[in-house]
Amino acid sequence: MKGLRKVLTPFAPDQSGAVGVLYDSAALIVIIDAGGCTGNICGFDEPRWQDTAAGIFSAGLRDMDAILGRDELLVKKIVKAHEAGEYKFTALVGTPVPAVIATDYNALTYMIERKTGKPCVAVSSNGMRLYDRGASDAYVRLFEKFAKDERPSDENTVGIFGALPLDMGRSSRDKVFEYYKKQGYGNVRMYGCGASLEDVMDASSNILNVAVSSCGIDIVKKLNSRFGTEYKIEDPAVFDLVIPEGRTLVVHDEVAGYSIRNKSGSDVTAATFFTLHDELKQEGDLILTEEDEFTHLVMNGGFDNLVCDATYLPLIPDYKGRVMILPHYAVSSAGDDS
Repeated sequence: MKGLRKVLTPFAPDQSGAVGVLYDSAALIVIIDAGGCTGNICGFDEPRWQDTAAGIFSAGLRDMDAILGRDELLVKKIVKAHEAGEYKFTALVGTPVPAVIATDYNALTYMIERKTGKPCVAVSSNGMRLYDRGASDAYVRLFEKFAKDERPSDENTVGIFGALPLDMGRSSRDKVFEYYKKQGYGNVRMYGCGASLEDVMDASSNILNVAVSSCGIDIVKKLNSRFGTEYKIEDPAVFDLVIPEGRTLVVHDEVAGYSIRNKSGSDVTAATFFTLHDELKQEGDLILTEEDEFTHLVMNGGFDNLVCDATYLPLIPDYKGRVMILPHYAVSSAGDDS
């Protein structure tokens, strides 16, 4: 039945992905909602909120605010928030409310910049897409706004995109960091998870950019187009995963599946509930939308091995093949970030 979920909970939405990218950027992050979306992001989708402070605020919209579009009231709130803390810019993150009332983000951004004297970036997420699309949009908006034109390339510096908590846990991020350190890069900039706004401004100096998950693909391609920066699409965190002989199904982020296939050289099919870019897709790869599709694929696909988050396993109690657990926080809210 379309839309029926008996096991899986709703996956993290696009506004959560956008906040994940902006979390470490010293921004005043304003989620344009009545409060519920902000609560979900801080309570469930952003594990860093438990131990690291960030300037995340709810617009606190009431019914009449949404109906009448009281933008001036929102701007006043944002000005007061800037006065109460030290933030380098404002980041607006959309939810279903501004999507329904057709909020003019360009006008709102202009008003905020005039009143605060600081830059403003708007991500028009709408809560109807999944986290990877919101994170991708946030990367693009952030670098469009702040990345400075041509800086001398630094052969010592690599930019990492997509190593967000929603994509991978702390141990996987550590693997990514250490992998590129061993590759000879003394400066590993993990954008969205440790890199500063100054690192964003200096992005044109990166000798290489790497998309380690789906949400990093669009931005590394745009930076290649703008600055000519070489890019790779790979997830070193899965390089040490030993795949047994036989046919293997990977249900995860598309870059994880792509990297496992390339590194192992095995017969690997990639499936995902999230984005699947054409350039990574091979015959048999597919996007899943329903629980029943996952169950049918695993039970009837003739796969000897399955790589996935443990959350999926109750959907296939009779599967007799080998199972390798690869956590995906956006699916299960489980990992090693707590």
